[in-house]
Amino acid sequence: MTMVHPDEPDYLESRFAGIRAVVTVERLLAAGLLVLILMLILTQVISRFVFSSPFTWTEELARFALVWLTFISAGFVMARRLHVTVDLIAAKLSGIAAKAVNAFSIGVVLLVSASMAIAGTQFALSAAKLNAPATQIPMSVVYASAVVGFGLIFLHGVLNSYVDIWHPDQVPVTVANLEDITATETPERPHS
Repeated sequence: MTMVHPDEPDYLESRFAGIRAVVTVERLLAAGLLVLILMLILTQVISRFVFSSPFTWTEELARFALVWLTFISAGFVMARRLHVTVDLIAAKLSGIAAKAVNAFSIGVVLLVSASMAIAGTQFALSAAKLNAPATQIPMSVVYASAVVGFGLIFLHGVLNSYVDIWHPDQVPVTVANLEDITATETPERPHS
């Protein structure tokens, strides 16, 4: 197991520029969307309380940006293996049983994310003629966020599975395996 900080590239990112580029774009888009949401909300507050004439489009655009932020960030979080997990059973298992539970959970994530990406594509295409009331943005643009997000989750799930299977020594430390690592390390004592 290797200790990897969430900001550091993992095994595949450090070896493949394409994967590193995807993760970098995810992170930059998420940061940009967060700044956009902040600016839109500030604009809404200023227009409402200073000019007593609120813009009708800022709230809607901020909501759509939040939807995109959620799905883009979900892909990034999957790439870094930082999703919240309930590992009550997996933490008590070891060896092949722990690997089987991990493989099952990754399989479920891959199945659900692929299904949601496919269903989301159909839903987004069916909403192509619908426009948002204030901004007139096609709703298919908003619904496409789910397609992109679940597609990214699927991609990173496949890549994580590859590392789990072919390079298990390169799996970054997560909460699930942190106990195993900290039990083998001896803590340093401060010098008096």
